[in-house]
Amino acid sequence: MIEDIKVRKIKQNFNKTKIDNLSEYVQQSFKKSDLKNRIKSGNKIGITVGSRGITNIKLIVKEIISELKNLNALPFILPAMGSHGGANSEGQKEVLASYGITQKEMGIPLLPSMETIQIGKVENKIPIYFSKVAMEADGIIALNRVKMHTDFKSKIVESGMSKILAIGLGKARGASSIHSLGVYGLKNVIPQAAELIITKAPIIQGIGILENSYDQTMKISFVPPEDIIKVDSELLKISKEVMPMLPIDDLDVVIAQEIGKNISGTGFDTNVIGRLYINGEKEITKPMIKRLLVFDLTEESHGNALGIGLADITTKQLVNKINYKDMYANTITSTFLNRAKIPIIADSEKEAVEIAVKTCWKLKQSDVKLLIMKNTLDLKYLYVSKAAWEEIKDNGNIETYGDWEKLSFDENGKIKTRL
Repeated sequence: MIEDIKVRKIKQNFNKTKIDNLSEYVQQSFKKSDLKNRIKSGNKIGITVGSRGITNIKLIVKEIISELKNLNALPFILPAMGSHGGANSEGQKEVLASYGITQKEMGIPLLPSMETIQIGKVENKIPIYFSKVAMEADGIIALNRVKMHTDFKSKIVESGMSKILAIGLGKARGASSIHSLGVYGLKNVIPQAAELIITKAPIIQGIGILENSYDQTMKISFVPPEDIIKVDSELLKISKEVMPMLPIDDLDVVIAQEIGKNISGTGFDTNVIGRLYINGEKEITKPMIKRLLVFDLTEESHGNALGIGLADITTKQLVNKINYKDMYANTITSTFLNRAKIPIIADSEKEAVEIAVKTCWKLKQSDVKLLIMKNTLDLKYLYVSKAAWEEIKDNGNIETYGDWEKLSFDENGKIKTRL
């Protein structure tokens, strides 16, 4: 009986550095930047907003809009998310609306056109496409969070300002062009494409957002265009240092209550679960998870369950929410097809756990190292089994909450031991 497995709630303590007065911070950072020297009255200035769930993105964008208006500029929102949102204008508007970013709410135009132009080539053969609307602007502000990428590792750039220029504003066509080369395209072409775009397009500023281990805004860097790639690299190094991880490197069963595009572009953050599933690429070795379960899909994903293929077992409630058209559009563009494969489907969350425990190669359930997380973005609170607790009980950065309790489920098989 899986109900005989006992778990305990724990809390991980991570880096807590954050910006206290965010509005004032953005205002002062804007004023200290060289933007006032790059913008003339009446200039049409595009602000990129991507599909990732960036904490405080609405507030940050509002403050930038306010400062641009103080310079008598005419700001507008540039959806910059490659092929996400079903690779069409309406879908991308819906993604931004889920973050509270709409034309009505922000008080400025939102221009979601997917039309692109080719602005050049890199390596003398790889075409680089760029948003036609962005190219026609007087200035573009490349706003994005800087963090580790879920598909590749680099010391130069991963996910950040450079990527939102090369992939985000490349729209579906540009994203497809770079993704068509697989990991090589992401790792080697993005920096080259960003450099070309900075030279050819009206980029006037990069704004890199850094979040701490609790997804709170810890730093915002306003960067002149010529320094975007360099600062991307500097912020990436810090991001890697504060990245929250699971406290155990070898686990039998890991339950994720949800995946979603607002959690990670890959549904799961691959750095947290230790799985890439990209043919030909060296796998991440830590953590090693024998059975990975996922129960549900976030509403903000709009049915795009990219990343479900990283799990071993899922549920009917998740599969019934999948918008295959959007998920496949995103997956095919990325070229990493394994991540959209549907794993074993259980009728209920309880059945999913039963399958995982039965197949994780442990003779006794008391030996199963089991962990429950809400998602790969929220790792502050977790549940761990007794066998897992034995490995981390002496970790000074972990606190316990409450007593041991049995895994419990309601009459519909939905787990009650949840975060």
